[in-house]
Amino acid sequence: MLSKFQENTQHSSEQSHENNSAPLVSFGLPVYNASEPYLRQLLDSLLAQSIEDLEVVISDNASDNGTQEICEEYASRDPRVRYHRNPENIGQVDNFNQVLKLAQGKYFRWIGSDDWLEPDYASRCVEALEAQKDKDFVGVSTYYDFTLDEQQRHYQEYQGERLDSPLPSVRFRRMVWFMTADFGFIDPIYTMISREALLRTNLLQHIPNMDQVLAVELSLLGPFTHVPACLAHRRWENFFKKTSKEKRLQQYSPKQHQNLKKSAFYVSQAFLSAAWAAPISNREKMLCLLPVARFTVIRLWKKRYRQFRMMTGSVKSFLLGNRE
Repeated sequence: MLSKFQENTQHSSEQSHENNSAPLVSFGLPVYNASEPYLRQLLDSLLAQSIEDLEVVISDNASDNGTQEICEEYASRDPRVRYHRNPENIGQVDNFNQVLKLAQGKYFRWIGSDDWLEPDYASRCVEALEAQKDKDFVGVSTYYDFTLDEQQRHYQEYQGERLDSPLPSVRFRRMVWFMTADFGFIDPIYTMISREALLRTNLLQHIPNMDQVLAVELSLLGPFTHVPACLAHRRWENFFKKTSKEKRLQQYSPKQHQNLKKSAFYVSQAFLSAAWAAPISNREKMLCLLPVARFTVIRLWKKRYRQFRMMTGSVKSFLLGNRE
């Protein structure tokens, strides 16, 4: 099935280094117009992992800066790097899915071009995943930090209930709770995940909050384990940059961005659809209803609160303007 996907995917520039056997770990890098120093730091951190049984799969979304040259340079130096270039920009959603389908490893990890990992990230994650084979973990989380710029580092360690319950409804409830909690607690998509489990999901869909929907699907397939160490680093330098919502949605999905404008109720519906489609008992499915109801209420309250703040801010500006 993978070879058929590769045959149907045309690449204007492609370098591929096939191994005789599948690697243990695949790092999937969907990239578009990356920052040169950050991209080099990332690739160096991946190739410096303490385990060598890995591959770095890059899917370039038709970058028009120096990204292609950097990726080809690394691919020529190390056979573990596999570089693919799309003839046109297919959007972030499809590019994320594509890099997963091109991967061959037992375990898979998406990573952004601005991020980097500690040298023992892969080894410690694999060790945790395989320590208790009877639990059939689908993924492993670690602590991570993120920077909004080079001066501000944000880091916190969440010590509460995690996603290791044997009951699907309990994991579902906790994952949905994470979606309304602090974003520093867990990043369920930027973690090491069983590739086989990922391919059993609907992957990233052209719907609002597609990463959250995928995370919920994964929680229903099996438990996550956790490594209590800060092994991953993320940069969110574009966090405060003002980009129109329409432009952001087009970056996600150029051809289906209208689907991303659906309401918060659509996300709740997607959560319930994931629960109803999961291979779990009817009782477990019914227990997924309350967490979704809570999620919906919180999302709507936050939306109304933001609208109220915007309205009061506009009134305040109007009144102050009239005083001058």
